[in-house]
Amino acid sequence: MNELDYARSRLYFIFEGCLAISITALSSGVIISGLLKSIGADDSLNGILSGIPVSAGALIILMPMMTRNLSHIKRFVLTLAVIHRLLFSLLLTIPLILSDNTARMIAFVVIYAVAYILGTFIGPSASNWLVSLVPGEKRGRYMAIREGAMIATMGVVSVLIGRLIDVMKARDQEILGYAICALVILIFTLGNGFFLLNINEPTPLRSSQTITLKTVLTIPPRDKNFRKVIALLALWNFGLQIGGPYFSIYFYSVLDLDYAYIMLMSMLASLARIVAAQFWGRLADRKGWNLVTKLSLVWLGLCHFGFAGMNEMTYAWIYPILQIFAGIGWGGVAIALFNIQFDYMPPDLRTVYMSFNTAVSSIIGFAAILIGSFVVRITDTQIYHLDVVPFRGMQFLFMVSGLLILAAAGYVHRRFK
Repeated sequence: MNELDYARSRLYFIFEGCLAISITALSSGVIISGLLKSIGADDSLNGILSGIPVSAGALIILMPMMTRNLSHIKRFVLTLAVIHRLLFSLLLTIPLILSDNTARMIAFVVIYAVAYILGTFIGPSASNWLVSLVPGEKRGRYMAIREGAMIATMGVVSVLIGRLIDVMKARDQEILGYAICALVILIFTLGNGFFLLNINEPTPLRSSQTITLKTVLTIPPRDKNFRKVIALLALWNFGLQIGGPYFSIYFYSVLDLDYAYIMLMSMLASLARIVAAQFWGRLADRKGWNLVTKLSLVWLGLCHFGFAGMNEMTYAWIYPILQIFAGIGWGGVAIALFNIQFDYMPPDLRTVYMSFNTAVSSIIGFAAILIGSFVVRITDTQIYHLDVVPFRGMQFLFMVSGLLILAAAGYVHRRFK
């Protein structure tokens, strides 16, 4: 590979990321919450089912054994990515294909679980492939540019599709709206596959060690330098997932906001995230990922805590402000938590380390979702009052989520020097 091949591949990875994140946006969050509500899932079950992607991450522990004998991982990533995204297209046609809500729920769980299990196996290999194309000194700026392009694309696509589903819902044709969304995902999947097919793969750095399940389970936790990364991401995932799945449910089901309005607010967050990502990326190139991780976690933790104050009386002004602030925080957190791992893992064992880390974080994250679901279930019909301000169980989860994310920032300050 020459320098032109590297540059073209980095550009194609930006285009690939734009389509991939748009597919994710159309098959998660408020759209999936609305789909589940339309087939009879209550808020508690909605939260648990929305947590399937997190629980699927535990199976990533098997991925290094699946790829250990592959001389290149491009074909592996491309094949799984196409199937993974085609399943999302199929998922949104369930209400059109099946009429019984029980059958719809079973089909949803099976397709959603299989899709995310495949997606889980893609992650570390695709990340390692991307990192192998970007020199360390350019990584901060490149990741910020890629992040900005991805978020801008996702924002536009989300608002347009959200508005489409609102129009269909007003005409009592919500199921048709989901079917059109499925068609968009199909088109994006074909484009995503095209870019992956045309990205070059450098000769991979092979590990001198034989990779077995024992290797994956024992080497990362025995590494003293990496142990603190494992603890950080575990704490982060617990804090994020105890409240994270319930944001879209709260906006759509409790506050009864329109798809398009929720997507528009998400676009505000996306614009803030794009601008902020440039700042965080440049700061990382100058000061390192430790500082960016700490500062962006503090910012995002305060935002999650602030969402606890959002209700029917305050959402009109607090929602836009918090979305913009959250976008600024995510602009740093998303690239920082991705990149900080690479500073503490050996290059030839990246896949092993990332697989172990993701598996641990997924198990802990799903445990947090179950705890959150229990809180939602026991408080589902209760409205508490702080003076005259209504307060529900989901708002309590947002507060706890914010505090735990702040604790993760404190952990970075104490342990990462």
